Amino acid sequence: MPDKRQPARPSRPGNGRAKITDVAAAAGVSPAVVSRLLRGDDTLRIRDDTRERVLAVAADLRYTPNEVARALRRSESGILGMAVHDTSNPVYSEILTGAQAEAAASGYALLLADAAELARNDAMFEQVVRGNRIDGLLLQRGSGTADGIIARIASARLPLVLVNDRTRGDIASVALDDEAASHLATRHLIDLGHTAIGHLKLGTPKARSESRVRGWRRALHGAGLPEGPQLRGGHTSDEGAAALPRLLDGPAPPTAVVVSNVLSAVGAMTAARESGLRVPGDLSIAAVHDVFFAAHLSPPLTVVRLPLRELGRRSVAAILRLLDGAPVRHERIDDPPPELLVRGSTAPPR
Repeated sequence: MPDKRQPARPSRPGNGRAKITDVAAAAGVSPAVVSRLLRGDDTLRIRDDTRERVLAVAADLRYTPNEVARALRRSESGILGMAVHDTSNPVYSEILTGAQAEAAASGYALLLADAAELARNDAMFEQVVRGNRIDGLLLQRGSGTADGIIARIASARLPLVLVNDRTRGDIASVALDDEAASHLATRHLIDLGHTAIGHLKLGTPKARSESRVRGWRRALHGAGLPEGPQLRGGHTSDEGAAALPRLLDGPAPPTAVVVSNVLSAVGAMTAARESGLRVPGDLSIAAVHDVFFAAHLSPPLTVVRLPLRELGRRSVAAILRLLDGAPVRHERIDDPPPELLVRGSTAPPR
């Protein structure tokens, strides 16, 4: 049966460089069809005359040969890269689980890398990013990841999605509702009766840290309470253990602390115990993120659980959309929402 659609007559864009959307519009198909055809997707099922039409339009518009060749090379790898700033962090195992499941369901393998090493090791960067070994990269920045790596990846024209990060412009991102998480933790402490609530913040990356600071601050202001002391608690137990004594070293120490990183909260609990403070008798501690051992600490740690597996899943879905020619999007995961898990580390003040 003949194809009755009448595609638009090909016309080259004003800047002289055709885009995948130009090819799609002229051929009367979706950008995803063009992308999959030009990268040699064997699972694509289209009519022979449609295939010939798309190829003819791409040739007529002089769709950039380098982009077609790069797409074909990428299709041969079937691999997505994921770089996190600390591969030993148990928080990321949940993100990776979701990402791996989504990648496998779409016929891709997932390659794990350390973001800090990728940023400072030029040989690794060239091999992974510029070596046509991966089709796209998921990047979670942290304190050891230079912002410049984003510009370097962009210059390599490798599809990129920032994980649990927010950007503006032409870098795609998928983020959690960090502000809601820290607001929920702070609100819990307020509901217990605490009026002096401190904060150990992340510090970096800036967007994620500022979101959690806003949540803490918004809960306090909403309850008519002053802001307690605030210091950088970092991302590790050692950083949390070093920061807590300094946070409490003032004329009016807080009776409760929101810690923006669960590993930092573990260190804070150790520091409190070594200082002779009882948790929660003398100091309540609540953290953002849950890990498998948080419920087995002494006392068990109160946390706000965020949908980390969904973050991994949605991040892979975002990179696959880019590979199919979709425009850049910035997403925030609101469903499921952050969940408060009340355990033994929080209680009403004495």
